[in-house]
Amino acid sequence: MARDFNDYDELLNSFDKNNSRDISSNSSGNVNRDTRPDFERTGFSMSDLKPEPVRSNSNNNDMYFSKQEPPTPRRRQNPNSPFYRDPEKDLPTPKSGKRGNDAFKAAKGMLPKSKADAYLDELDKEEAKKRSRFERENKKYNGEVYFSNPPQEIKEEAERQKRAGAKSPYGKYARNASGDKVTSAPPVTAAQRREIAMKKRQKERKAQGILTVKEKLMKLAVYFLIVAVTSTILCIYGIGCINDVLAIEKREMDCEVTISAGATNSDVIDILKDNDLIRNKLFCKLFIKVLGDDDEFVSGSYTINSDWGIEKMLSTMQGGTNTYETITLTFPEGYTIDQIAEKLESNNVCTASSFIKTMQSVDFSTEYAFLKNQADKELRFRTLEGYIYPDTYEFYIGENASSVVRRFLDNFESKWTADYTKRAKELGMTIDEVITLASIIQAEAANSGQMKDISSVLHNRLDKPGTFPRLECDSTEKYLIETIKVTLTSSTTDTQKYIAYRDLYDTYSTDCKGLPVGAICNPGGAAIAAALYPTDTNYNYFRHDTKGNVYYANTFSEHNQNGYKAAAVGDDD
Repeated sequence: MARDFNDYDELLNSFDKNNSRDISSNSSGNVNRDTRPDFERTGFSMSDLKPEPVRSNSNNNDMYFSKQEPPTPRRRQNPNSPFYRDPEKDLPTPKSGKRGNDAFKAAKGMLPKSKADAYLDELDKEEAKKRSRFERENKKYNGEVYFSNPPQEIKEEAERQKRAGAKSPYGKYARNASGDKVTSAPPVTAAQRREIAMKKRQKERKAQGILTVKEKLMKLAVYFLIVAVTSTILCIYGIGCINDVLAIEKREMDCEVTISAGATNSDVIDILKDNDLIRNKLFCKLFIKVLGDDDEFVSGSYTINSDWGIEKMLSTMQGGTNTYETITLTFPEGYTIDQIAEKLESNNVCTASSFIKTMQSVDFSTEYAFLKNQADKELRFRTLEGYIYPDTYEFYIGENASSVVRRFLDNFESKWTADYTKRAKELGMTIDEVITLASIIQAEAANSGQMKDISSVLHNRLDKPGTFPRLECDSTEKYLIETIKVTLTSSTTDTQKYIAYRDLYDTYSTDCKGLPVGAICNPGGAAIAAALYPTDTNYNYFRHDTKGNVYYANTFSEHNQNGYKAAAVGDDD
């Protein structure tokens, strides 16, 4: 029966006595030492040198090892090892309790061999569990046997493994003398091996360009998604392009646009896009280019309906008409531009706003010579006031405002003769000054028979600016109140505008000296002739009674006396 070693130092001393090294001398007197480690000369492995667990002195029957050293299997697999124990002869000392009683019976041979083996197997399982728990709690311990003076080969092998720094899928590992991997990681499970193999296969298939069924389905889904999105975008864009050309489904809306002189197709289409009248300007430009439409647009302000196609919009701004239905309108002498605009709109010729906006935004002086000498155009309430010649006209229903304005200006140009120009130069006046004076005559005279005498009064006052710095005509004040003021609000900005217009138009204002900045109405031919050819009188004042009779005077005293006469006529009524 083998000895029971309870002390690790005692075990090593016994090992040295029983396995002393062989020393002999050779012919040269040198001592031959077998420098191999003891475990190689004796034929047992390093695992046989693991120390025997020391039993704990506590009463806990489950504790068979000390806290300083891990438990080891009780049965040694190598029978040549000095630590080998016979399972039948070398049983642990029995203790109290059922477990101890079975151990005692097994030691005395009171148990059959099969039962003793089962008992030892149970102990081995328990100690294996305890060893596993110990290794988890103390990760630095890997079951090695530590020597106070380890063999040189073990040192070199450890240093070589440390320098190599090899890695496994679960951490660092080294190799022992036999080439086996020694790792502190837990063993690889079957599920982990399957996962590693699957990842390896996926990596190989990916390198070869082979897709899995899932990857193929994902790729196909992405392809169909791209095709669907692209098709949707193209359909929406195509419908928008068709809608711009044919106006199939467009919200009906009127919009005023202003076209400047020299505008091209591209410029006009950009303006239409800015006003949300079309959606795809690039397509519209390409479409018009393919059709080969001209770039000859008539400058002016146009009322465009969003329900029109691009061709109709461009045609309208090129001077075309929407219908061939016409209407004849007559405008009396003395009408203001605002009154003319209202009449045009009420008869469906064009809108009042587009008519006024066209006159304010388009520079017609490049087309008509009589407009070139207009002074302070930007200060006027209506730029073309006085030049919209009152007459009878035939218009198209829905005619564009630019064409309507040109129709008026063309008529004025035909009425203004070369003799008028010559006479204006003789008077030292410009065409614009003649028209402004004629507008006051038109507004002041009760009939055409009074116009030349009233013209003489105004000429006489204009010729004496020192004596008569202001014309002091009621018609100019009326224009300010009834025409200009009604278009303004009570805001600070509009209040400032009203004050500015008062100083420019009201001939009673101390700041309005001589003629106002522009005409106050649109005079007829008789008023223009009266402004150019006044009668020769000494009158400096005139006034009317309620029946339209006119009273003239040379002095202010006479003028006051005429006031009494005019008032008496009113009292008689």
